[in-house]
Amino acid sequence: MVGLNFRKIYIYILSFFSGMSIMAVELSASRLMAPYFGTSTFVWTNIIGVIMIALAIGYILGGRLADKNTNLRTLLKLIIFACLALFLVPFFTPVLVKNLTSSFFLFSSATFVIFFGSLASIAILFFLPILLLGIVSPFLIKLLSVAQEDVGQSAGTIFGISTIGSILGTFLPILVFIPTMGTARTIIFFSSLLFIVALCGFFQGKYFVLMPIIILPWIYNLPEIKQVEGKIYETESSYQFIQVVDEGKSRLLQYNDGLGIQTVYNKESILTGRYYDYYSLLPYLTNKKEKSILIIGLAGGTIAKQLKYFFPDAQIDGVEIDQKVIDASRKFFDLKNEADIYNQDGRIYLAQNKKKYDIIIIDAYSNQLYIPFHLATKEFFEEVLAHLSEEGMVAMNVNAASDNSKLLRNITNTLNLVFNNTYTLKSDPNSMNYLVLGAQTELQPERLAQNTAIELIPIALFASFNFKKVQFDNNFSVLTDDKAPIEYLTDWMILDYVMSRE
Repeated sequence: MVGLNFRKIYIYILSFFSGMSIMAVELSASRLMAPYFGTSTFVWTNIIGVIMIALAIGYILGGRLADKNTNLRTLLKLIIFACLALFLVPFFTPVLVKNLTSSFFLFSSATFVIFFGSLASIAILFFLPILLLGIVSPFLIKLLSVAQEDVGQSAGTIFGISTIGSILGTFLPILVFIPTMGTARTIIFFSSLLFIVALCGFFQGKYFVLMPIIILPWIYNLPEIKQVEGKIYETESSYQFIQVVDEGKSRLLQYNDGLGIQTVYNKESILTGRYYDYYSLLPYLTNKKEKSILIIGLAGGTIAKQLKYFFPDAQIDGVEIDQKVIDASRKFFDLKNEADIYNQDGRIYLAQNKKKYDIIIIDAYSNQLYIPFHLATKEFFEEVLAHLSEEGMVAMNVNAASDNSKLLRNITNTLNLVFNNTYTLKSDPNSMNYLVLGAQTELQPERLAQNTAIELIPIALFASFNFKKVQFDNNFSVLTDDKAPIEYLTDWMILDYVMSRE
């Protein structure tokens, strides 16, 4: 009877840890792929799709296997094999992805590489171990049904306990393990837990013999997630994989796959030669002498440093959602007292703050090339307008392949619903960066060439001739909190851009 009770309790424990490990591995998979392919809807679709297909096949095979063989040791061997396969994932990933992407780049399509490269990588790394873990639940239900008749209750209990494990497997990696241990060690940690539980089925409760296995993630020196020439720092936060890279005279802050550079710090000049420099022209468009400026998406602080350099009396607030980015900006990008920094989401900051600004700059990007959708909607811009002074303006950077990009025109349409005047300025003829501006009063770009700092004269002259006033266009849509397909528009904009250059 004691043996039977131990067996029943052990089955529930096994169900709990298998559910927790599956979810922890799924969430870790997104972080493991992010440095190479980003975290777009394409990548998430592949992760969820591969995991669901693997689990579905595992459920089917598990049911058939359990009908033929009700030996618990058979299941434990499969679990142990799955855990061993997951142990190898962090070591195998850099080599696999490097070889796959080098092959896919022959097709000369960034979207092709992102979609099919991530699909192939995820399938090779995770399909088999997740399939094997999918066998667990139907097998355990069969084991319980052999000992008792209430199969429905057994199935409900197994799935309930497994789901509770999945809940922990959802929160713990993102909130605790990935920020403190990193993605690779998180995968090994949860695999080790399940590995220990499976071995306990062989050793009948001699847990102390197996506990040293849990230190495996700290014994071995794991490979770097992504090797980048000139890298001086890398870390993972709850939001993204972060790298600081030296490239000639510039220092770069990159997130995830590095397609989008979040900060450029020129070690020899206050100017970067990139779109950031154009934000320093904005104060010249207003009549007010002393400026109050809000930057949503502070990142490494390039914009704040430039504005403070050209306008020492400006009062600058910077909002950055990722505390680890703030720490890196202070340590590696010489960000000191140029701005009062708030560790918060930009929209929440506005909702909780009644302060008004002369200029609000939005330069926030989710993961790499994606504007967070909630920072580009009609409702958001109405909140921005409520925080602007009478002659204030909002400016944001938008990546667009052309003047008629759907992403760009949807944003200008949305601004036109809120502001009396909407403008665009392509910051460089050879770039995809557009500054989009909204204001209640008409801006006077011709003033840019007057009383401008010497360093800014070249871009001021360029900007004065390239400001465009944009009207609402019925051929394009608007973005609202209910419908703002930013990632979709960005992905297809990138594809159109790549195809146009072939």
